[in-house]
Amino acid sequence: MSPRTTPGPATPRVRLERLARLERLQSLTEALSGATTREEVARIVFEHGLGVADAKAVTIFSERRPGELELVQGIGVSEEFASGYRRVFADEPLPGAEAYRTGEPVWLSSPEDIAARFPTLVPLAKREGVGAWVAIPLTLSGWKGAVGLHYSEPRALDEEERAFVLAMVVQSARAIERARLFDAHKRLAERLQQLQLTAGTLSAAATPRDVAAAAFRALGAVGACAAEIHALEGPEDVVLLARHGRASAVGAEPSRLDAPEPAAEVIRSGRALWLDSPDEIDQRYPLLAAERARREERAWAVVPLLASGRAVGALTVAFAEPRRLEADERNFVRLVAQPCAAAIERARLFDDAARSRAEAESASAVLAALVSAAPAALLLVGEDGRIVRMNPAFVRLAGIPPEAHEGRRLADVLPGVTGEQVAAAVKAARETGRPEARDVVGETLAAPGRTRHLAAVAFPVRVEGKFAGFGLFLRER
Repeated sequence: MSPRTTPGPATPRVRLERLARLERLQSLTEALSGATTREEVARIVFEHGLGVADAKAVTIFSERRPGELELVQGIGVSEEFASGYRRVFADEPLPGAEAYRTGEPVWLSSPEDIAARFPTLVPLAKREGVGAWVAIPLTLSGWKGAVGLHYSEPRALDEEERAFVLAMVVQSARAIERARLFDAHKRLAERLQQLQLTAGTLSAAATPRDVAAAAFRALGAVGACAAEIHALEGPEDVVLLARHGRASAVGAEPSRLDAPEPAAEVIRSGRALWLDSPDEIDQRYPLLAAERARREERAWAVVPLLASGRAVGALTVAFAEPRRLEADERNFVRLVAQPCAAAIERARLFDDAARSRAEAESASAVLAALVSAAPAALLLVGEDGRIVRMNPAFVRLAGIPPEAHEGRRLADVLPGVTGEQVAAAVKAARETGRPEARDVVGETLAAPGRTRHLAAVAFPVRVEGKFAGFGLFLRER
């Protein structure tokens, strides 16, 4: 069927057709003006748009990546068509792909036109009952793609009808774009709120498991089914600190930094990985294919955890279905990773401090036990000459209860000649800054009336370079 030509003077029938088209277009525009979601737009297109265009089906293809399209809406098409053309490349023999590739509408007014231009689509057109096919390219601020219209009967696509179809498609596309922007703003508000909650939770996270749990709750906003936290331990080891979600498990052997694994690669490079499908994952990491399939994960996003400008770990986000994250979703994952990195560093510092404290306490306890068990008398005298600490052997030698020693002067616990000789040794150590040994002969309160022969050594005591007092060592000769 050849396209009709419009006669010079408009006949009454033509004027009526024009008026009817304008009324239908106005009706569609009014209905679409109140749509705020893609679902509402799809419903309106289904209920009003197909009738406006006299079409039996409409398809909307969106650019997934340059040169590749994804069917985001198919109304009136069969399941076979929807599954067979879920994703198409720009060079495929399909009207929507050609319109996207060339930027020009494709007008096929009859089965003969379809067969002449796309012979491989003849069986499909017969199965779908398509007598005419139109594809319109679209380029809006938020997306690029093509809209297709299927007609049951051959159609005379004259100049007026083409202009009408273009206007109808543009109106629908603008409504889709408005809905997309509305959804984007709504999602952004929800994600900002989630980020605030996550940052607050992570500020109190003390363990990597707490960090992974908080990150997983936040990443639910983008549909994650699992989250993992890996950290760089030492110069070469990559350790799984925590996993949250499906098949949660920790305890795997550390990997090497040069291992062919996503977390190791991201830590090495400092660059994020976006793997949209099982094929992409398995092709890049064939050794992980079986484990990925067991966990039923079909897309991964892996971003570095950066602290002080360096990668200290990696956050892995898993999805149950193939998933291409949009730019705002990728930014959201990165924003979740930032407080995770800070929390991991904080937890690491907390663990280091706790370990250091435990080691210091253990060393102190060992030293205290050593001093306490020493058979010779030991004590610590402050710079002011007062006793700070002593061991049981000194208590026995001096003959005064332990509680009566601390805070007292040497002359109080070692009176008379004995105390004077010991004080002289301390004075000499003060003056020289070196250990000073003396022979001490005299009595002690522990054995009054009995002369005792003691070897005394006084020495300065410093802790981390700071003077802490004088040590005194006494033993029977």
